[in-house]
Amino acid sequence: MKKAVWILLVLFLSGCAAAVVGGVAAVGTYTYVAGQLKYTHNGNLDNTYQAALKACSSLQLMIMNQDKKLSKASLRVKEGDRDIWITFTVVSSTTTEVSIRVGYFGDEVASRKIHEEIRANLR
Repeated sequence: MKKAVWILLVLFLSGCAAAVVGGVAAVGTYTYVAGQLKYTHNGNLDNTYQAALKACSSLQLMIMNQDKKLSKASLRVKEGDRDIWITFTVVSSTTTEVSIRVGYFGDEVASRKIHEEIRANLR
């Protein structure tokens, strides 16, 4: 029993509480890793994908490639001379994780701007 309590304590203190509690804690939290900014949006894949297309249009991003399947999708867009990759992964029937990489090395500020526009289009 003590060992289980210690394991849970270590998980919570190390930032893995979302993995223990479930996906609910992850909604609304930005994660920036290796040039990609991830955010779990409150919207199913179809709605989130459509919101991203609207976001690209309103931000004047040129869509170069689109791919949508049952549980995942992707967009490759351009902003001037920079490539942007947007990937969508189903988390649940009501949430979708969106990962954005702007340029080859990433740009957190530009990625966050796109996420915010997607979120605005989901409302």
